[in-house]
Amino acid sequence: MKFNSFIESLREKGNSQFSDNQLSTDVICIDQISHPINNDRRELFYKYAEVNKVIQKFNNIVIGEIANFTEKKSVTHFEYKKGNKKNFVEDQRNVLSIAEKIRRNFKRVIIFSIGGSNLGPSLMNDIFNKHDLEIIFITGSDPDEYSSIQIQEDDALVISSKSFGTLETLSSYREVCGNNFYHNTFAITANKSKALDFGIHEENIVSFDSSTGGRFSIWSPINLVLCLLEGEKGYKDFLKGGKEMDDACLKSPEYNPAFQLSVQDIIYNNLLNVETTLVVNYDYKLRNFISFAQQVEMESNGKSIDSNNNKVDYQTGSIIWGGYGPESQHSFFQHVFQGTKQSNKYFICSQSNKLNYKQMVAQIESLVQGNEQETDIHKKTNISGATKIELKDLSPYSIGQLLSLWENKTIFNSIFWNTNAFDQWGVELGKINTKKQL
Repeated sequence: MKFNSFIESLREKGNSQFSDNQLSTDVICIDQISHPINNDRRELFYKYAEVNKVIQKFNNIVIGEIANFTEKKSVTHFEYKKGNKKNFVEDQRNVLSIAEKIRRNFKRVIIFSIGGSNLGPSLMNDIFNKHDLEIIFITGSDPDEYSSIQIQEDDALVISSKSFGTLETLSSYREVCGNNFYHNTFAITANKSKALDFGIHEENIVSFDSSTGGRFSIWSPINLVLCLLEGEKGYKDFLKGGKEMDDACLKSPEYNPAFQLSVQDIIYNNLLNVETTLVVNYDYKLRNFISFAQQVEMESNGKSIDSNNNKVDYQTGSIIWGGYGPESQHSFFQHVFQGTKQSNKYFICSQSNKLNYKQMVAQIESLVQGNEQETDIHKKTNISGATKIELKDLSPYSIGQLLSLWENKTIFNSIFWNTNAFDQWGVELGKINTKKQL
C-alpha cells in the first residue's frame, strides 16, 4: 500500500474518536492523552508497519546498513552507544582522557562550535554543570558574541567541528585569539588531518567517525562537555540510557516508544494537516531542549525527495517550535489555547513536587478538558490532545533515553515518508554563496 492510500484508510476510521495511550521504560513514562488515534487506526499502523517492514528498516539502520543513500554511508552514531567496536571504543577512551587532562590543568573551557557540535553539548552544560567549571560556547559569526572574552593562561580552547572546515567556528577562533595560535587548543573532529594542518598537537586531537551525522553526534566525542562535568561514569551512563532506548525501539510497534510517537506525528502531519509540532519543557535545565529537537527533526526530515529520487506528493517534516514552559505560558500560550492554528503537542518534565511540574500537569489538563461550562465566548478555550513525557530524574542515564527517543521517532517518521533522514544538502547552497561574499 502506498503512503497516500494508507493515509486515506486512516481517514475512513473517523476523527471523532479520541483515546489515550501509555507506555514506559524504567525512567520515562509516555502518556498520549486525548489524541484522534483510536484502536482501529493503531491497528492500521501496525499492519502497514508489518507489510512495509518499518521496524526491520529501523533495525537495518541500527546495525549499519547503508541508510544515507545520497552519500552511500551507513549511520554510525548507534555504534558509540553499543560500545563493542574497537575504533569507537578508542574514540571514547580518548575523549575521556582529554577531559581528564582539561579538568586537571584548566579553570575555564571555551568551546568554538555550531550546529550539531554545539546544540547537544550546550544542552549537557545546562543540565549537568554545577558551576565548578566555567564553560563558554562561541558559535560565531557576529563578533558581538565574543568581543568581551579575553584569553587567559588557564583557559582550554576547544575547536569542535566534524569537518574542521566550519567557517563560523574557525573564524571566531581566529578573532578571539587575535590571529594567534594557543598551544592549549584542543580539537574534536572527524577530520584529523585538517586539525593537524591547523597546528593542533596530535595529542590534543580526538577523532570520531566521519559517518556519524552532526545532529546525532552527541553520542560521540563531540560530547566532551558531559565527560568534563560527569566523568567516565556519567558518560557511560548516558550511553547506556541511549542504548536501552534503542533496544526498546526495536520492539514490536505496540510496545515501541519511538514508533508510538511517530504514529502521533503522522496522524497530525499527514491526516489532519497540522503543520507544526509544539515542544514545551518544564525543567529549567531542559530549557534549550527545543533547539536540540528542532535541529534533529527539521534537518533530518525537511526533505521533499524520496529514496527513489522522486518528489514526494505528501507533507514531510513538521515545523518544530516551543520553549521553556513557565516562560512560554506568558508568551505564546494565548495562541495555543484560543488561536486558530493547531499543533501536535509534547510536554516534557521530570517528576517532582515543584511548581514547574504542577504547572505542566495543569496546562495539559486545561488543553484536553477545556472549559465547556464557560458561557462567555471570549473565555472559551480550544480542546486538543497532548502528550506528556515524564522523566524519573535528570540523570545522564535518563537524558540518554530522552535524546535517543527523540532521534529515533524522527527516524521512524522518515521511514514512513521514505526519505533520507541523514543528509542535509539544502544547507550547502547558502555556504557556497557565503564564501563568494568573503
